[in-house]
Amino acid sequence: MSWLVTIVFFKKAWVWLKKNWYAPAVVIYTLILWLVFRRGDSAYEVLKARDDSYKAQIKAINEAHEAEISKRNEVLKKYTEIISDLEKGYEDNKLTLETKKKKEIKKIVEEYSDNPAELAKIMSEKFGFLYTGTLER
Repeated sequence: MSWLVTIVFFKKAWVWLKKNWYAPAVVIYTLILWLVFRRGDSAYEVLKARDDSYKAQIKAINEAHEAEISKRNEVLKKYTEIISDLEKGYEDNKLTLETKKKKEIKKIVEEYSDNPAELAKIMSEKFGFLYTGTLER
């Protein structure tokens, strides 16, 4: 009797296998892949190393960018300070030079007030005024 049960079982299994052939094929395919690639740790390690490399590259790029931005900000700050110092110095020197010029002109005018021609000649030589002839009183 057990022989008949076995034959009936195999006939039913064959009919089921013909209808659902893809299920055992997937199981067999999965087993073959597992046997071939059972060193899955090495593939995982490769992916992990690749991810670590990517993160390190991104970190290096971000650090370089931050350093570049900070250098740019320092240069802009120094530029602004230098320009403001130059402008302040220019204003101070301009006022000093104008005061000196005024004092010198006053001194020359007082010295040559009785001789207008000589006054005009000296003023043109000293300060670049245009003198084209003699002045008369």
